[in-house]
Amino acid sequence: MTQEAMDNYLELTLKEAYEVLTSNSDPWPNSFQSKKKIKFIDQLIIYFQEKEEYERCAELLKIKNTVTNEMDNRKSSN
Repeated sequence: MTQEAMDNYLELTLKEAYEVLTSNSDPWPNSFQSKKKIKFIDQLIIYFQEKEEYERCAELLKIKNTVTNEMDNRKSSN
């Protein structure tokens, strides 16, 4: 596979991940811990910043804040 093909595949994969994360359903596997979710979202934000797709970054930041708030709420209740 050429580098160009790999780059195209990566781009399609990351855009699909974005679509799944911003859909109305809960996209996370049960085994995905909050720290993993945040790390994954951060990687997507970096990718879309490099592509200057700031609207997508804003949506991902909202999701990240939700995950962070859920994590903080769990810590508070313990």
